[in-house]
Amino acid sequence: MQDSTNPRALIPAVIVSIVLTIIVVVSYVAAARRQGTVVLPGGITYLGPTPTIQQKPQQTAGKIPVPGNAQWTEREGTTFPYRMMVPQTLNLGVFPNDLYDAITVFYEGTDSNANIFFRIENLVTLKKKSYQGKLKEYATDWWKDYTWSGVSEVTPFTNSQGLTGYRAKYLDRDGNTPYEHVFFAVPNRNELIIWMSGKLFEQFVFDRIVDSVSWK
Repeated sequence: MQDSTNPRALIPAVIVSIVLTIIVVVSYVAAARRQGTVVLPGGITYLGPTPTIQQKPQQTAGKIPVPGNAQWTEREGTTFPYRMMVPQTLNLGVFPNDLYDAITVFYEGTDSNANIFFRIENLVTLKKKSYQGKLKEYATDWWKDYTWSGVSEVTPFTNSQGLTGYRAKYLDRDGNTPYEHVFFAVPNRNELIIWMSGKLFEQFVFDRIVDSVSWK
């Protein structure tokens, strides 16, 4: 029986296959060489701070390591004009179309949705307009939207970039204060508040990041 396949008909299919293979290889190489921010793919669950959903305070078994000799680099916001210094050893990620400009850290064995350490909280979006211009009150009451059991202390400070804010510690169910939270007032935007969590980092690393935050 004679093979009825037309060799000429196979040529376009072979060409298409070769082109697709080249595209895949080039994309892989480019992705492997790319450094810096990673955008989380589809299937993410983070939708911004949601006061109506109670969240259990996340305690870490350990901190994400940052070598003492790590190089630091300046990072700029995607949606908002903030800047800060971060260690180059951290594998940072952002969320597509995120109104809160949240930053997370990818680290083996941890959940990137639980590793958010920075975001811009919008009091209008969060239906908390009564806190506009009242940063201390906001920092004092912030724990109530989560399953912390209370506030331990709220201390005012100013970082080296001139941003004023508060360092806050909240009590977990065992009465401990496992890590620090920072709240900065945004210049000329009293509906916006910068929130930062020290859950992931050693104190000296977190302090350096906090001290470098600016709003341009």
